[in-house]
Amino acid sequence: MHFDPFRLEKAQKIRDAGKQPYASSFERTHTLLETKTLTDGMHAHTAGRVMLMRDMGKLTFATLQDHTERLQILFREDVLGKEGYAEILELIDRGDFIGVNGERFKTNKGEPTLMVKEWVMLSKALSQPPEKWHGIADQETAWRQRYLDMMSNQDTLKRFQFRSLFVRLMREFYWKHDFTEVETPVLVNAASGALAAPFKTHHEAYDLDVFLRIAPETFLKECLVGGFDRVFEVARVFRNEGVDPSHLQDFTMVEHYAAYWDYKKNMDFTEQMLSTLLEKMTGTTKISIPDRDGKLVEVDFAPPWPRLSIREAILEKCGIDFMKENSQAALLKAIKSKGIKLEVDVEKLGFGNLIDQLYKKVARPDIVQPTFIMEHPIELSPLARRNDHHPGITDRFQLVVGGWEIVNAYSELVDPVDQQERFDAQASAHAGGDSDAHEKDDDYVKALSYGCPPCSGWGMGVDRIVALITQQTNLRDVVLFPLMKPDEGRETRGTSEAGGTEITEPILPINQSTNPPNNQPKTIHEPTSQLSNKPALLQHAEYGHLLPQAHMLLEEHAVQTKPHLIATGAAMEALAKKFGGDVQTWKVAGTLHDLDWDKLAKDYEEHCGTTLEQMLATISAPSELLGDIRAHYATKYGAEYPLDSMLRKSLYCVDELTGFIIAVTMVRPSRKIADVEVISVKKKLKDKSFAAQVDREQIKKCEELLGIPLDEMIGMVLDAMKSVAGELGL
Repeated sequence: MHFDPFRLEKAQKIRDAGKQPYASSFERTHTLLETKTLTDGMHAHTAGRVMLMRDMGKLTFATLQDHTERLQILFREDVLGKEGYAEILELIDRGDFIGVNGERFKTNKGEPTLMVKEWVMLSKALSQPPEKWHGIADQETAWRQRYLDMMSNQDTLKRFQFRSLFVRLMREFYWKHDFTEVETPVLVNAASGALAAPFKTHHEAYDLDVFLRIAPETFLKECLVGGFDRVFEVARVFRNEGVDPSHLQDFTMVEHYAAYWDYKKNMDFTEQMLSTLLEKMTGTTKISIPDRDGKLVEVDFAPPWPRLSIREAILEKCGIDFMKENSQAALLKAIKSKGIKLEVDVEKLGFGNLIDQLYKKVARPDIVQPTFIMEHPIELSPLARRNDHHPGITDRFQLVVGGWEIVNAYSELVDPVDQQERFDAQASAHAGGDSDAHEKDDDYVKALSYGCPPCSGWGMGVDRIVALITQQTNLRDVVLFPLMKPDEGRETRGTSEAGGTEITEPILPINQSTNPPNNQPKTIHEPTSQLSNKPALLQHAEYGHLLPQAHMLLEEHAVQTKPHLIATGAAMEALAKKFGGDVQTWKVAGTLHDLDWDKLAKDYEEHCGTTLEQMLATISAPSELLGDIRAHYATKYGAEYPLDSMLRKSLYCVDELTGFIIAVTMVRPSRKIADVEVISVKKKLKDKSFAAQVDREQIKKCEELLGIPLDEMIGMVLDAMKSVAGELGL
């Protein structure tokens, strides 16, 4: 593991001062949300992670985040003293946990803020947090390193808090209705409980092959045999099947079983449970969920819900009646005659699983409103009770919402002879190649032989219902740590500007002290609220597709500045490759950053203003591009568009350097950039009389902002410019 050397050094400085960079505890009087809602003048001891810092001379605004909220805090030199204030800039980085004691007030823009009187380091972060404090753009990184996703995106954290509350309220609903929570085995001798392929493992102590449970069903029913009346379990289950947005191989489900209920009673209970939970959590039974195309549609969970047999659902959609085509061969022939293609090896499927695949293909995707699909054929339901009037079907139902199966339930088969016969039939199908068919479970049949009360059982995918309610289209987005294949292509699992490898260089507090070349005084802007400051701008959506239009604008508007813009575009391309950014996006930003300069006659105040905005509007450029460009003019736009991404930091550092290298080239006898070396650039940097208008300190910021030694930065930019020497005319 590579720790950031700059941050390690700061941790050591804290120790050298006789303090601890990793505190044992902190007496917090208020959470950040509670602090935010205090009245002006009230004091609070609060704590959180530093998400943003903006050094503005003798005052520094920062944003703290905890599990409840984000809160702006303010450090002032006249409050903390000169040495105490300098310590803040020296020791605190984004990602650190700090504790603060201060007084709550509102800024002149109405932002609740805590004026810090005292602070303490609680935990020094040794790796750089994600650049996008508003969220991680790379979805794979969000899954692999969920802690980064939650850290940088409060919507993600709130989603998992919602999931936890859902499970808690569900448990309370069960308890209110006299259910007892139990736990059943995960390692089992027989893979039964549902139609699915199992995971197999080996028990070393017993020298025995065992399975990860597909479902806890048989054990829960054995609880009823033993005397329980109503039981439920929130269970982790495992099915060795394909992975797609609506299926995971290990997931969470809740199952319950109630003595003396039938499946109709269970449908009533389902309507009552889910409508009650939604009402408590959202205040309504009407919610918007994503359909199969990802568009939001409104569904209403208020009872009663439509009830439709699976036979009716299939017949309505494709005209096939499996009660007439009542064998595997006949049904397969009908499917082929209709030109219906199933995404499985149909020749190996038994009659029941063939019906199931047909239903999932033609009918289920179109069911959006909460709907009960009932009366599945007996071949598809080896544990369900036969219907008294139609022995070919079972007393079973599924709840389908938005094309997803949410609940599977039925009146339970408690006849041990019937159950034995069905297990035998399933075992024959499994031997014939149907991997989803049940294997025999003799222990369960033995339990039934001692007598089980009439009952109905029920299973619901927790991941699926939470995904629907929170409008997620992939189950991994509601699973904290989904299983992922090892990513051998990454040295670390971190994130960068475009989701590449983790950037471990430091992010230090930014001193916005750069002045325009004519020494105009810098303007201090108070930061706007971090929660309302154009969140889309901070996401830095990729806009590399604009590169052809960028070159057109360059030809149209740039004359004197053209070499500088080409050079900066090339340098940004090189930096994007180093930091894992989108190469074309970074190149566009560099190519267009001073596009308006020739039109403004060195009007520094108007630079990056209306003129540039109008130019970019001609190519329908997104606001992210304008924001990234304005960020490099830190003295004017630093508060509204902070240097809070590697793209922005890189553009800020490289802007002055490319212009300086061009100036160095022009005084070479050959006037060729091929003859320029790093040492000659560094030598000219020391000569303050050469190109005096160039801000040397801004160039040197590369060491702080990017964690790149100055020599390396000059070398990278010089090599990039040499690669486009022809376009530069150098």
